[in-house]
Amino acid sequence: MAQNVTINEVTYNNLPFMSAPKANGQGDAVFWDISDSTINASKMRNGEIGYGADGTKYTGSMTEKNAASYNPSSSDQTINADQYLTGAQTIKAVTTTNLNAAYIADGVTVKVGCAADDDCVTSVTGTLKSAVITQDPTTHGLRIS
Repeated sequence: MAQNVTINEVTYNNLPFMSAPKANGQGDAVFWDISDSTINASKMRNGEIGYGADGTKYTGSMTEKNAASYNPSSSDQTINADQYLTGAQTIKAVTTTNLNAAYIADGVTVKVGCAADDDCVTSVTGTLKSAVITQDPTTHGLRIS
């Protein structure tokens, strides 16, 4: 926000900042008008420094979230608001890789990635006419053929 400033009876209108030479001759000191600052440490990245309108120093305390992957599931997964993402957040693709039509009853369609019937990502329609189930005598695992 710009301010009107008077120095030695001279008025300078709409100054957003002022610059004055340092006493030691090592460059300029710059003063920005931050009178409209609404700084909030919880909205600043952890460890970052900022100053409020009254000159109060604030150190950021925002929660940080490292890289993560999210697998499709039967319930919603949420990445909470008001946090700094320090790494990539990966949402795994919904696929039919592990759905084999030969193991799904003939004519039954399994839809994947649907919020409603008409917006599915993909689907597999079964081709299994009649199943023969056998059990391995050693492992006791079942086999469908």
